[in-house]
Amino acid sequence: MEALHLPGHTRGHSGFLMDGVFFLSDIDLTGFGPYYGDAWSDLEQFEASIERAREVEARWYVTFHHRGIIDGREAFLGLIDTFHSVIDRRHRAMLDYLAEPHSLDEMAEHRFVYRPHVDWPFVAIVETRTAHLHLQRMLTRGEAREVEPGRYQRA
Repeated sequence: MEALHLPGHTRGHSGFLMDGVFFLSDIDLTGFGPYYGDAWSDLEQFEASIERAREVEARWYVTFHHRGIIDGREAFLGLIDTFHSVIDRRHRAMLDYLAEPHSLDEMAEHRFVYRPHVDWPFVAIVETRTAHLHLQRMLTRGEAREVEPGRYQRA
């Protein structure tokens, strides 16, 4: 068995390759997309891990949640590309939202991860962490700027 460190979802997240089977762990390939709302999540690392996982050739790919067994590389590539595209979709939606100045709390309340009717205790934490990671990416890339203390707008 070969362990592959695939951080981003969490710091220690890993996948496992054995006898033509790649266990993707929490790279679950769902339409919900990548989950990086944990306190130890890292958006840049998660994207690098998705790319690394994409390079692994196996006969079967197995997720720990929802999707289960994926038979064949072609099916896997379609699913992982769609899964990965959710990050860009969320990012663009947040940039669009920042056409007008907003705070991080307002971004979290707007909901870019969960649908408005989802009322679980951890939703606000996940939304805040996810928005924070994207906001940091925007500021680093020059896509957004702080227009007044704690309020951000698309550049």
